[in-house]
Amino acid sequence: MEYFVSPDGKDDNPGTLESPFQTLARVAAVLQPGDSCLLRNGVYRETLRPENSGKPGQPITYHAFPGETPILSAGDSLRDWRCEADGRWSAPMPVDLEDGNQIFADGRMLTEARWPKDSGDLFQPARATASAGSPTSLTDPAISGEIDSWNGALLWCLGGHKWICWAGEITAFDPASHTLSFTCKMAATHWYTPVEGSEYVLMGAKAALSQPGEWWFDRTAGRIWIIPPDDGNPATLDIEARARRTAIDLSGLRHIHLHGLHFRGAGLRTDDASRHLRFEGLRGEYVAHSYLRDASDEGILIAGANHVIRGCDFGYSSGSVVRLQGRHHKLLGNHIHHGNYGGLWRGTLSLSGRRHVVAHNSIHHSGRDLLSVHGLMESLVEHNDLSHAGWLTHDLGITYGHDTDFAGTLIRRNHVHDCVAQGLAEGIYFDHCSHNAIVYENLIWNIPDMPIQVNNPGHFNLIAHNSCYRTNTGRPEIPSFDHSHRQDLFGCRFLNNLVNGPFSLPDNAAVESNLVSPDPGYADAGALDFALRPDSPTVGASTPIPDMDGGGPDLGAVPRDQTTWPAGRNSGIPIDESVEWERPNWTYTNRLINAAFEFGTAEGWQTVGAAEIVDGNGWGNKVAGTEEAPTGTSRHELQLTGAAALEQAVVELPANTRFQLSAWVKSISAARVTLELVIDGLSLVRAESSDPQWTRLAVEFQTGPIPTSALVVVRQETDDGEARMRIDNLGLVEAN
Repeated sequence: MEYFVSPDGKDDNPGTLESPFQTLARVAAVLQPGDSCLLRNGVYRETLRPENSGKPGQPITYHAFPGETPILSAGDSLRDWRCEADGRWSAPMPVDLEDGNQIFADGRMLTEARWPKDSGDLFQPARATASAGSPTSLTDPAISGEIDSWNGALLWCLGGHKWICWAGEITAFDPASHTLSFTCKMAATHWYTPVEGSEYVLMGAKAALSQPGEWWFDRTAGRIWIIPPDDGNPATLDIEARARRTAIDLSGLRHIHLHGLHFRGAGLRTDDASRHLRFEGLRGEYVAHSYLRDASDEGILIAGANHVIRGCDFGYSSGSVVRLQGRHHKLLGNHIHHGNYGGLWRGTLSLSGRRHVVAHNSIHHSGRDLLSVHGLMESLVEHNDLSHAGWLTHDLGITYGHDTDFAGTLIRRNHVHDCVAQGLAEGIYFDHCSHNAIVYENLIWNIPDMPIQVNNPGHFNLIAHNSCYRTNTGRPEIPSFDHSHRQDLFGCRFLNNLVNGPFSLPDNAAVESNLVSPDPGYADAGALDFALRPDSPTVGASTPIPDMDGGGPDLGAVPRDQTTWPAGRNSGIPIDESVEWERPNWTYTNRLINAAFEFGTAEGWQTVGAAEIVDGNGWGNKVAGTEEAPTGTSRHELQLTGAAALEQAVVELPANTRFQLSAWVKSISAARVTLELVIDGLSLVRAESSDPQWTRLAVEFQTGPIPTSALVVVRQETDDGEARMRIDNLGLVEAN
């Protein structure tokens, strides 16, 4: 059945083209698997919440009527305006979303009253500078006002090391010393405490309401005050106050398709039970808002499994615009932009979960990192155009992740460019405890610092065949950093890259066949033609990486006589929805599955005896809130109790190849722990430890003349049924 809905309809109509329903709630009640609904032009001030799921081959579909633009608005229009003094107007505001309040005029977001005065740009706001600060106070001679001018307002501050912005409530103001008192737990940590030079904004005080396009909410009276844009009359504008946090709610639903719908002022919600949803041609703007907290979960939240998001345009959020988690999603050909104007940790696109394909998207503008990749595993990120991160904060990357076993995630053939942060602006940035990522054939330009930064500890990352231009202009060389100076990039390889400044890496990282030069012989890098000239010294100079999908005899991402490939949503490259991530059992990649137990289970392993997943130690140092340790284990470790073992079969190891098998082990009870490789029932190599501190065991072996299958075994040998040991970060890779 096909139903119709229109703001001009009636809910007691039959829902036909001639007599449509009026509300989304009414049509949701009648739609069954295989049915569709066409939305006519107009504004729908309600949440779209289907009552039923579709079925395989019989989805429930919501379409925009051809040639029309239905808008789902989370705002309710404000009425009964009263003229106040000094060009101000006020009206009743019946819904208070507290830190999520947001006001729109004819669809345009207005600014909460603030000082210094807004520049009109969410990503380049006017900010004042503190002369002093503490965990509970901030001083600036430029702050004026009476003793109660700022009470209850919000202090939004880029404090301490300027990694993120935080907000706290102002509790007092001393006009004589120009000092604000505030409450914010984060400011008590020295990384974030306001100091001389910290940038900040005051917002949400009546004393700051002085500029057209600003608003202030009188919570006591329940009234909104505004100075209309262009000093107009609010009665002639559609002034909306955000009244709902969700525009579309598909939690727990399956087989729902949405096409061509627009929504404003709120996000789209799914949950862990959502399955097989499809979104095509949607447009969502101002999807989440709060300066006080991370509102990323209120934007476009893609959870559950097997969703397709294609050809959509999503923009403007104080946190992530899109947060992708769960499993087996495809994010294809979208425009995702202007996220994290709150300057918090999550990027414009936040990726976690397993087996996603993120391809052919154009993603740009973020207050901090553009792509957050904490917890992203077994995924494919390719042919995306990624740019303009770092507008509000320092020490970041276009992409940023840590504490993650990427488990063979491929980050390839992307355009990564224009990191605008004023302090430590990186391209692809792996912070501490990032493992098993494969980064190759990316084009990276206009990055002031390192194009690819890998801090330590980190294990088994392969960085190969990337081409860089106009990078390392801020700092010519940045070392791999670790607060605890462990200098450990065991199993990491940096091969065949064209970079503009030298790597400075720990001795246990393999660094081969990279050319360091501001001009390695590109055809015309200024015009973004990264193909190599025939006379380039990089031609034919690569270290071979057998079985790699790409690479070749030349250094860098684009070989001689080839065309620089485009990226992004308008690249012209056809989008193939059938593309899936495939495990890359290439030379120099880790052959073990779930090698750091970050799946949160023992998936991929066979256990004999008592085995369980336990909490890890994060970065393994005091910075992460744990004791100093020889290594970091991120979120999870595996524990064996008593006489027990952990095993994984590995098939088709290539012939005549030298391998290295390694594992971090910790014998809490000082029992003997062994690491061994078994072939045809015989132990080929073996190492052991009884150390109660974390210790890396490593052995090498040579395969024979034919491809070999083997069994990796970690065993606790003890008669004590209570003896415990821990295992983490195993690796089986070609030896250096």
